[in-house]
Amino acid sequence: MRIIAGDLKGRRLKSLPKSKIRPTSDKVKGSIFNVLRGEVENKMALDLFAGSGGLGLEALSRGAKEVVFVDSNEQSVRVIKENLNILNFSDRGKVIKSDGISFLKRFKKSGKKFQLIFCDPPYLKGIAQKVVNLLSELDSLEENGILVLEHHKKEIFQEVRNLILVKEKKFGDTVISFFIRKE
Repeated sequence: MRIIAGDLKGRRLKSLPKSKIRPTSDKVKGSIFNVLRGEVENKMALDLFAGSGGLGLEALSRGAKEVVFVDSNEQSVRVIKENLNILNFSDRGKVIKSDGISFLKRFKKSGKKFQLIFCDPPYLKGIAQKVVNLLSELDSLEENGILVLEHHKKEIFQEVRNLILVKEKKFGDTVISFFIRKE
């Protein structure tokens, strides 16, 4: 795993064994950030179901103000913290050990909102739709904020009132769906 662009382009990162996670490939990561061009700098972001934290770390390299990383796996939490230290991003990254759905429910109480959310939940378990529904209900994404959702091509979403699907990119079995929050 590596940073593909931004201030720390080319820096190698620690990762978990591939049997433990499904890391976002450099090709997919590059496509995501090409679509997001101009939408990352100075933004408050969330990397939900973070794994090794590749998307959030890439966002920090590209100028995100702060990233909150959430994953329920202890090894993932440790690797993300190590990578934040290696890249000198400890002051701009916060790591939380929690299930993604539980985190979203608790986060509402903080009154804060994210401007950008990366979400890569386990495939084919219905979690992606739950995240979309929760983000619509809980108001954790700012108006005009962007949700980048990585999911399996067989996962089809029911529309929600205020998250508008604006773009999809397909890579084999993986689909990246881009949603914008509109009231």
